[in-house]
Amino acid sequence: MAQQTTIRGAVGPIPARSSSARTAARIPPIAELKLGWQERGSCQSGDASAFFAPDSERIREREKREAAAKRVCEECPVRQQCLEHALALPEQFGIWGGLTELERADESRRRRGAAGTGRAPVVVPIRIGSQRDRGFADTQAQAQQPSREGTEVAA
Repeated sequence: MAQQTTIRGAVGPIPARSSSARTAARIPPIAELKLGWQERGSCQSGDASAFFAPDSERIREREKREAAAKRVCEECPVRQQCLEHALALPEQFGIWGGLTELERADESRRRRGAAGTGRAPVVVPIRIGSQRDRGFADTQAQAQQPSREGTEVAA
């Protein structure tokens, strides 16, 4: 019987023959990683499920979970670094820096607007409805414009 070699990786021993074993060999165990600000986060000592939505979560459950996660973030010493990280990547899921996915999207838009040239955003009108409705609207717009028939233009 052949002896099976294992490699100690971040997720535990993996058979040396698998491609994931070669990948795991390059990743040090979590305890040896130097993550910087992430190691000092208040969320490291708690349950990570409070920061990420499970499948088919009800609205009230989500509100309670998000409120609990935000309470952890309120006292976090690295809250600002966490938020900047989430906005820079951008992180699409979870509570980061005390903000939900939608709140981070709003913050990102706000920052882009503040970093702009100071001009108002360009608003492009769109028409919603059936082709018949669009034809009706065009007819109404033409009816409201003054007729130019019979007027001469001096050159």
